[in-house]
Amino acid sequence: MTASCVPDDDLFPETDDVEAYIGSWNVMDNSLKSLNYKVTIRKNPSNSAEILLDNFAGSSDEAVGLVTGKTVTVYNQRIGNNWRVSGSGSYISTNRLEFSYDLEIAGDTEARRAIFSR
Repeated sequence: MTASCVPDDDLFPETDDVEAYIGSWNVMDNSLKSLNYKVTIRKNPSNSAEILLDNFAGSSDEAVGLVTGKTVTVYNQRIGNNWRVSGSGSYISTNRLEFSYDLEIAGDTEARRAIFSR
């Protein structure tokens, strides 16, 4: 058997998918205007397959995401000051996540793409 040459950044933990997402992230959010903010991701103590994304969409509130391997699903939910979010994210490497989501504020919806890095 030969060893594969996979860069460390491309490795994904096989034991607990949620662990790959845990930590502090710098976010560059490409909305109608460029936004930069921080998000802290932690395990949901109520559900081992979910993560809590503190300050998701720069909301000062948390969104819940369901982790399935390299994908996070942010179900349609209310956060912040009655904002509604829904979308999904992808694990790219240990230092990069990418999210595409819809954000609705006061009846106006915009599609967003956010890059999480650390």
